[in-house]
This record gives sequence, C-alpha cells and structure tokens, in this order.
Amino acid sequence: MLEVIISLTLVATIMLVSLNASANMMRNRIAAGQAVQGQLLAGYFLDEISSLDFREASDDAVFGPEPGESASDRSSFDDVDDFAGFHQDTPTFRDGGSIPEFDGWEVNVSVIPLSSFGSGFQIVADANSQFRMVAVSVTGPDGSPQTYRMIKSITPSDRPATESFERLRRIELRFPGDRRLNVVVPLRNTPTPIY
Repeated sequence: MLEVIISLTLVATIMLVSLNASANMMRNRIAAGQAVQGQLLAGYFLDEISSLDFREASDDAVFGPEPGESASDRSSFDDVDDFAGFHQDTPTFRDGGSIPEFDGWEVNVSVIPLSSFGSGFQIVADANSQFRMVAVSVTGPDGSPQTYRMIKSITPSDRPATESFERLRRIELRFPGDRRLNVVVPLRNTPTPIY
C-alpha cells in the first residue's frame, strides 16, 4: 500500500510539472503570435505614413493637422506631420474600414522633428527640420505595448519624381540624460505620394 501511495505521489508531481511547462509554452506561443500581429499592424501605419508628403506645401502649414483636417479622421491627412499625436482605439484602414483580426488593439503615433548631428540625428523642436522620426506604438488585447520607428526625410525638389535617394542610414539618437542609441535605419522615401 505504501508503494502505491509513493508511486501516485511521484506521478502526480511529474504531471504537475509537465502541465506547468505546457502552460508556459502556450503563454509564450501566444505572446510571440501577438508580437508578430503587432509588427504587422504597425507596418500598416508606417507604410501609410511613409507614402505621404513630408510636410504641407501651403504657407499656413502647422506641425500636426492643419485647419480642415480632423485629428480623428486620418483620410484627410496629406503629410507626415498630420499624424503627430494620432490615437485610435480600434485600428482601421485609411478609408475607415476595420482591419480584420485587430479588435481590442490600440494605436498611437508620434512624429518628432530631427536634425542631422555628425553621422546621426538629434531630437529638435524645429518643425522645419529635414527629418522626422515616426513612432507607431501598438498595444494588444493583453495590454503589452510594442513600438516601431522609422526615419522619414524630405526628398530634394531637384530629384526626378521616379527616384528615391537614400535607403539606409546609420544614425545616433540622443536622449535626455546623455543616453545614446546607434542604429541602422531604413529611410522610407517615396518622392511621389501614393494614396
């Protein structure tokens, strides 16, 4: 009888450890799936933003949405700066149609002016700078945020409309507290806007 009790205890312990390990594997698999989904969602927004003009061509241009452009309706956005501070609780395509399989996701966009600094960039307050860092933060249903960034540069007006001019650049981002980050980034230049 004692041998049976010891055997049952050992089997129960092994089953508990196995179930715990299986639960952790499932949790990690779900988290990895959400990471891929988050990257896909952020990619929709980064691609959309990168296809817009760098800045408003009119004289009454402001950093952010101009008069007549709704901060909640991005179909009226016609330049990168219009996305500054954009927030959406349920992600949609540019035309307002919902993006399938992204219920419960949240999107936040920030646009930050940059200037060249040596071989890199630094954050500046000048809205007339030649570079923008666009950060798209997506938050999944489980509340875990992911942020993806791109650098957009103004396309010189003397280049033919069919040419893009720079694809990659090594940059140094400087943050408060003398923190620095060196990265190689794609510059998503699209000289002719695609809508």
